[in-house]
Amino acid sequence: MICKFGKVMIYVKDPRAVADFWIDKIGFTEIKVDTYETGILSVELTCNNMSDASIVLFDRSIVEKMSPELNLGAPSILFSSYDVMDMRKRLISNGVNVGEIVEMGDSITFNFSDIEGNYVAVQEVKRN
Repeated sequence: MICKFGKVMIYVKDPRAVADFWIDKIGFTEIKVDTYETGILSVELTCNNMSDASIVLFDRSIVEKMSPELNLGAPSILFSSYDVMDMRKRLISNGVNVGEIVEMGDSITFNFSDIEGNYVAVQEVKRN
């Protein structure tokens, strides 16, 4: 039985460059780097030290060779924010490619992409 949600694996061309994007532009923290014979295999990041979940950026070319049967497409990820408008403004000022605000009912969302064109969405949530 699954006891908790842990990690999302994202396969990228350059794990170090994409990790630096998430750290410098989005505000994530690096947890761990795993190296391979020819360089970086993966970089693990989290949005904050209180989170049990993390993203792991894997070198796509290495994974393709090790496990050619895997689907290496980008997952659809939906992050939460207490202030979507402020976060979107901050990302724009950091030079991030950001989509428009979408409001449907009580839901307010927007999306953004990393430096390799992988899109993720952000949805506003209420504080408890």
